[in-house]
Parts: sequence; structure tokens; C-alpha cells
Amino acid sequence: MEKAAISSVLEKGKLKRLLLRKGFIASNYKPDFVLCYGGDGTVLYAERTFPGVPKLIVKTTRIVRKYDYKPTQLEKLLEKVKRNELRIVKEPKLSVCFNKKVLNALNEVQVRACNPVRALRFSVSAGRKRFRKLVGDGVIISTPFGSTGYYSSVGGRKFRKGIGIAFNNLHDKRVKPFVIPSNQKVKIKIEREKAWLLVDNYEKFIELQPGDTVVVKTSKEFARFIKVK
Repeated sequence: MEKAAISSVLEKGKLKRLLLRKGFIASNYKPDFVLCYGGDGTVLYAERTFPGVPKLIVKTTRIVRKYDYKPTQLEKLLEKVKRNELRIVKEPKLSVCFNKKVLNALNEVQVRACNPVRALRFSVSAGRKRFRKLVGDGVIISTPFGSTGYYSSVGGRKFRKGIGIAFNNLHDKRVKPFVIPSNQKVKIKIEREKAWLLVDNYEKFIELQPGDTVVVKTSKEFARFIKVK
């Protein structure tokens, strides 16, 4: 790996100088890997900008995943990457299809009410499970990678395989988060009120109208992360 892109809002000049000192070319053009220096949003932005390119994650926030490293480890990490003392770990992503448009998510796909003072009415089909005319703020569909994030804050538990479904402020408290196999699909139909379709932390929302349906499934794409030996 010779060419590295930088995904960070912090110390970009310092990071570029460090890369050059360690023998790498700092470039956003067809990089061999991406140095993600920051928090979870930095990783999500990097995957959206450079999908599938291996990411070296250096967290300046709380460490929560097995391929996150501390800033104090960065120099040694780069030395090991230079010597190819690493392995690439693949993580599944989700694809969401609406109106012939397909987007990919590393963490989660959300459908949530546009109006915070009016509950959303929606139906969900997930694998063999069917839920009709649910009332609440929306639904979260998560990857294993994203299961420690927003999905967990609404009651979902961390999982290693499959697709996680959890609900946001659902009126029917009997409906709990669950996981379906990765080869199954999730369909969400808007019954009443407008909704937002969100993918990870992407700032461009898609507005959904009553009668609209979105389909979420495991993507053909993978995210790739660097784990040093």
C-alpha cells in the first residue's frame, strides 16, 4: 500500500506530513487505503467517499470496535501497514431501494417521521415477520457494524450476522428489536404522514409520501478495514 487518502477534519496537515515521512503518497486519487482520523462520522464519510477502499481507523473518540486504534498508536500502525503486516476485514453493508434509486449504508437505514409532533403510521415486512399499521417515530435497519450505534440506543443488541430491525418510540411496546438472516429483505410502507429516508449520517434526506415503499437488503458491496498484526 503506497497511496493514502485522509478522512479527517482534525490536523490534516500534520497527518499528511506524517504519511510522507513514513513513505506514503498522500492522495485522494485512487488511494490504496484511507486514514480515518476522528469519530464515527469520519468513518461513514470515508466509506461514502471511497466505497470499498480499505480504511485504517484511528479514533479520537471512544473506542468501540475491534479495528479502532488510538492516536498514540498511529506511527507504529503506519509502519506496519508499510511492511504489509496487516489483514483486511470485510463488513457487510445494506442497500436501500426507492423509486429506482439505490443507496448503500455501512451503519443503518432509517425511516422516521418528518413532523416531530405527529406519529408516523407504517407497515414492516421483515423476512417472515409482518407488522401492519405500526404507530411511532419510525424504524431502524442496521448492519452488524452499526449495531453498536443508533440501533443499540433504541433497544437493539449487538449482533454479528444478519440484518437488525429496531423501532423508534413505537406505541406497541410488545414489538421488540430482532435480527433476520442476511439473505432476507425488509420492506417498509408508509401508511400515513410524511417520512424521511436516511442513510447513515448522509445529510441529503429523501422525503417519503403515504403509499411509498422502500426495500432494504444486504448490499453486494462490502466495507473493508485494516487490522494490523
